[in-house]
Amino acid sequence: MRKLFIPYIMGDLNFIKNLKILSEAGADIVEIGVPFSDPVADGPTIMNAGAKAIAEGVNVDFIFNELINHSHDITSKYILMTYYNIISSYGEKQFLDKCVEAGVFGLIIPDLPFELIEKFKKDFPNHKVKIIPLIAMTTSKERMKAIAKKAEGFIYTVTMNATTGENGQFHPELKNKIQMLKDIADVPVVAGFGIRNEKHVKDIGEVADGVVIGSEIVKRLAENDDDQFKQYVNGIRRTLDAL
Repeated sequence: MRKLFIPYIMGDLNFIKNLKILSEAGADIVEIGVPFSDPVADGPTIMNAGAKAIAEGVNVDFIFNELINHSHDITSKYILMTYYNIISSYGEKQFLDKCVEAGVFGLIIPDLPFELIEKFKKDFPNHKVKIIPLIAMTTSKERMKAIAKKAEGFIYTVTMNATTGENGQFHPELKNKIQMLKDIADVPVVAGFGIRNEKHVKDIGEVADGVVIGSEIVKRLAENDDDQFKQYVNGIRRTLDAL
């Protein structure tokens, strides 16, 4: 199976341009962050990008409208990373319906625990949008198994006990737990948080079905020109393809 390359971008004024660059570079799924004033899972790089997007006037309706207008130009799948407050304020059904209209493959809702995700899915049994589960390394084995058995889209395993973009060590049991999840899950098991370079991708990709790269992507989009950025993401794609 092809290893999944799942880059994260902030939903800012330029996100469609960045989404197209990543799609053309071989991203399988692009994670689009909906800017939010009080994120709980994001490190400083993504928090600052979100604050800037809010200052620019970006909101979830802008993101939906841009996706609707450009959906036929994008070959990769895309998902939204958002907090439940935004969904609740928008209206749950209305939010899901808009996701379908905009071609959104799935949602990551980091502040919604497993039990509430299952309730959310039961409340809207006919929705076509995947709700992607996050699994932390501190999660018990029994709970991991319960989440994995109900997972849809893919499983996002968090590599360390930290927020996004931190330079900590990957959890010592990460690979064993990824393998355990792969043995019981019917969807790909990918890993994210702290993955920045080809060495990390090669290491984690030996076991995981793919990688999520967030803060490093956001940082490089802010600091690199288009050619430098394309060189970086093409290197990530080549590394995954070599595994």
